Amino acid sequence: MFLGLGGGEPSVIDASGGSKTTFGSYTVHTFTHPTSDNFVVVSGKNNVEYLVVAGGGTGSAQYGGGGGAGGLRTNLSGHPLAGSPFEVEPGTYPITVGAGGVYAPPSGKPGVAGNNSVFGPIVSTGGGGGGHPGEQPAPWGTGTNGGPGGSGGGGAGRTGTHAPNYLGGAGNAGGFSPPEGNAGGTGLSPGGQRMGAGGGGAGAVGQDGQPSGAGDGGTGVQVLIATPVSIGAPGPAGSHYFAGGGGGGSFNIPTGSGGSGGGGAGGSAGSPGTNHTGGGGGGGKHPGATVGGNGGPGVVVIRYLTNG
Repeated sequence: MFLGLGGGEPSVIDASGGSKTTFGSYTVHTFTHPTSDNFVVVSGKNNVEYLVVAGGGTGSAQYGGGGGAGGLRTNLSGHPLAGSPFEVEPGTYPITVGAGGVYAPPSGKPGVAGNNSVFGPIVSTGGGGGGHPGEQPAPWGTGTNGGPGGSGGGGAGRTGTHAPNYLGGAGNAGGFSPPEGNAGGTGLSPGGQRMGAGGGGAGAVGQDGQPSGAGDGGTGVQVLIATPVSIGAPGPAGSHYFAGGGGGGSFNIPTGSGGSGGGGAGGSAGSPGTNHTGGGGGGGKHPGATVGGNGGPGVVVIRYLTNG
């Protein structure tokens, strides 16, 4: 809940909170985990633009799925995922920056979801954890699908020839329009090989497990809201990408790459998602992987015109 005073025509905003910087005609407030803070409008009433990214989910160990990226919501003018204008007025707007999920042994365990991020009434959902493959011997079916979230975790490669292929978790758990993220991919286990799927990203679904290796994490999206503040991760068109999915884990074959926007790659121990991106963690490569990669913490950015 936020507290506002109401009334008045649009006017220049004076506000505090987070790391306050300027570039061009804008004032920018950047909030990063684990700092707790509020966005406080001292005076003025006008529209602000925001980026709210939740914490990413973890990958799962062995040949599990990659973690889903944290949900991403923005109203940056002209952005393909832009939501409605958001007007602020004098008052306090609570900020929560979601932590990434943290994987804890034992190895036969699903990935852990990330935590939500909040700016006043704007909420982004933590990423889903990657699915785990279950244990032998029969009966089969003890593994899990990827968990739902802002973006869904990838499904695991199955254990044993009679087990199912595990599905990716659903994305856009908050039911928002535009959507905050995408689903994870489906695991694959042809001929005894085991390929976890990639976690979903804000820009694309996670890749299914492939005959040649585990699935890659879904790509994130570029949001140029805080340039030149150094947040986000590299991507196809430069910097400031967020919410990439984690790459899937595998059994003695190549693991999946992390999605652009901070997704962690699969590996002998899955790589973590990048800080302040909401990237999902990578799945583990068996034999030897006992943990999945942790999810990357999210970020909240707010900007407004300095001169009205």
